Amino acid sequence: MTALQNGGFAVLKSFRITRKLAAPVLLALAAVLAAALIWPFSRQDQTGSDKTDPSDDGQSNALEEGGVPVVNLVDPDASSKTRSLFRYLMDSRGKRILFGHQHDTTVYIALTGGPIQSDVYNATGDFPAIFGWDTLSIEGKEKPGIHGDIEASRDRLIEKMKEAHSLGGIITLSTHFPNFVTGGNFYDTSVGAVEHILPGGAKNADYNEMLDHIAYVANNLKDDDGELIPILFRPFHEQNGNWFWWGAPYTKTSDYIALYRYTVEYLRDRKGVRNFLYVYSPNGPFSGSENAYLETYPGDEYVDVLGMDQYDNQDFPGRRNFLHNLTKDLAMINRLADKKGKIAALSEFGYSPKGMKIEGNGDLQWFTKVLNAIQSDPDARRTAYMLTWANFSTNGNLFVPYKNAPLLGDHELLPDFIAFYEDEYTAFAGDLSGVYDRRAETAAKEPFLHIAAPTAGSEVVGEAVIRARLLHAGKADVTFTAEGSPEPVPMTLDTGTGYYWAVWRPEPSLAGGKAVIAVKAVLEDGATLEDAVEIRVGSGEPPASVLLYDFETSDDGWTINNDSGGIWNTAKAAGPELSTEAASSGKRSLKADFELGGGSFELTRVGDADLSGALALQAKALVRPGEGAGPGSGVRVKLYVKTGENWAWTDSGENLLTGGGFETIRFDLTKVANLEEVRAIGLQILTDPDSRGTASIWLDEVTLYRPASPQPEA
Repeated sequence: MTALQNGGFAVLKSFRITRKLAAPVLLALAAVLAAALIWPFSRQDQTGSDKTDPSDDGQSNALEEGGVPVVNLVDPDASSKTRSLFRYLMDSRGKRILFGHQHDTTVYIALTGGPIQSDVYNATGDFPAIFGWDTLSIEGKEKPGIHGDIEASRDRLIEKMKEAHSLGGIITLSTHFPNFVTGGNFYDTSVGAVEHILPGGAKNADYNEMLDHIAYVANNLKDDDGELIPILFRPFHEQNGNWFWWGAPYTKTSDYIALYRYTVEYLRDRKGVRNFLYVYSPNGPFSGSENAYLETYPGDEYVDVLGMDQYDNQDFPGRRNFLHNLTKDLAMINRLADKKGKIAALSEFGYSPKGMKIEGNGDLQWFTKVLNAIQSDPDARRTAYMLTWANFSTNGNLFVPYKNAPLLGDHELLPDFIAFYEDEYTAFAGDLSGVYDRRAETAAKEPFLHIAAPTAGSEVVGEAVIRARLLHAGKADVTFTAEGSPEPVPMTLDTGTGYYWAVWRPEPSLAGGKAVIAVKAVLEDGATLEDAVEIRVGSGEPPASVLLYDFETSDDGWTINNDSGGIWNTAKAAGPELSTEAASSGKRSLKADFELGGGSFELTRVGDADLSGALALQAKALVRPGEGAGPGSGVRVKLYVKTGENWAWTDSGENLLTGGGFETIRFDLTKVANLEEVRAIGLQILTDPDSRGTASIWLDEVTLYRPASPQPEA
């Protein structure tokens, strides 16, 4: 190890020596180390040569044009180093997989007294190849930010990113934005905020302000030569889950796509950010299904990296099923990346969503098992990088094993993590070179038109502002047509936002039905582009309700999913049965008894149904703990539907039942795809791990809401 002087502070840098190196190589390395001790030098901005470069053959998957590789990027004006980074990651696929760590030098468990703290460096003698941070640092809610001072937080983050760059690392930035409607954090799902931060939404200006801060970081992140340092930007990840306010239960697919596109266009076109590669990263597993993976895909125009987040299970780590699914999904994503000219990445992974335990972990060879599974598949092994989460604490946020931590010593997975590091297939910072000195040009972009608002499936009442974006084109005549407006209506270009816009007022006779809005652009050369969306036309009247199940005379086919006590019934629920003990309306309801203590189960009704056009599903539920029970933090429930041939799960998000009487659970169905192919509906019941004893739940008044029928004209 040598200490390199860079900008007045010591930067630790290691030469990687693995157990696989032959004696001659070790002798050569010894000579290099000796030379390093007597020859003062500084790091060459990742443009030098290194023995273990993952892409040392210099081959590129990019097209060649006049001898210079051509890469197809989201930003045709991307900086030269951003183009080089894309080519580097493309070239390295299949040779080595770059290891990344979130907050590597800003949060850690072990304190070494060195100039730069890092659990990865402390464990291996090298830094990660990928350094991750989040927009929470810009807000001052995570290190190196300062609470309440966003300007200082931005500058401090820039300094840590520059430091990571000087250590040989590549930078990635994820987003955990606050709920712009409620003011709560990213876990606040009480209101889905996406539609409110899109253009025309009440909180669009607030979101723009946040993007301005991101643009400030991007545009001021420069190396010592004044050149922009590239960032892998990963907005709104795990969008198919239900734990973030931008998640599937709270956001129409069309709204998510519109938001991703808006984010890219705002940063690239309005703020002039030229050093971003854009990462798409839904949460796995996908069972190898391209359709499932691409459900929220914003389009090739908006994505450079096809990522995926996938975590194992802390209670059952390293099982064959997890490794099989992980490998199968990565193989699928790599094949997609090949077809689309993108990079494939495991954008987040970990021992479990809660990380590792301090001790008593179920698999002490987990890192090498995951690595071996990935590199054993010819497609999955072409994943460019894999990033694990931050070591925020030892209590539910531990993802990299620590070494010689105060009062803790060495973590029990440390030997395996060192073996993971020493494997020739992994690449850390010391293995990278030439990341930013590769020549590449960007491919010319074809003109592209899309409707930004209203989004598909939206409800229009009274009037709507139609917004469309025409990209990579000069002047054009842009018009729209819609039901009730057969003649093309001219749209006006707003030069401040880049949108063509016009106001549409649907005919009253369309209320309660659907309408197609089509936008057409005629370019200067006569070429035409078109886009269309189908929307719902609202009447302004309250929606009509249809009582589906009241349980007065029958259980109507409702059962407990897998009532044998298997993986879908870990609460050991019994029933269900009709009950006269409680009812929200009438005399009876559906009752099930279950055990507390962290388990869950589902009350479900399986059967094909067409719920297309429905607005919401609602039910009422009551929970009562048994005698002597300790309910902990309470019982939570979710309404759900399973749709399509894959029985895709979408739910309402968690609702806490207080036990004070029947409570209403409402599920917004306007954000659910494939409602014409509903396979099952149900209520999932989840108990607190700290609860004890037994409890009962009563379900009643399962109701469907549809748009009101149009009123006859007087």
